[in-house]
Amino acid sequence: MLKDMDFGVYGKGIDGYVHYSLAMDRIREEEEKRKALMDEFDNDKDNFDSDDLDSDDFSSDDFGSDDFGSDDF
Repeated sequence: MLKDMDFGVYGKGIDGYVHYSLAMDRIREEEEKRKALMDEFDNDKDNFDSDDLDSDDFSSDDFGSDDFGSDDF
C-alpha cells in the first residue's frame, strides 16, 4: 500500500515517505527556531527605545569623513 503512494516532489513509495517525513521534521524545527528567535527579539525590543539615544551617538565625525587621508578632490 505504501509503495503505491505518491509524495509529489519527494518521490513515491517508502523513499518518498522518508524524504517527505524528513522535510516536514526540518520545517517544524526551523519554525520552532524562528519562533524562539522572534520571542527573544520581542523581549529585547524594550532595550532599543529611541529616548535612550544621546546626541553624541550621531556626531558629525561619523558621517562624510573619508578614509583616504586627504580632503582634496
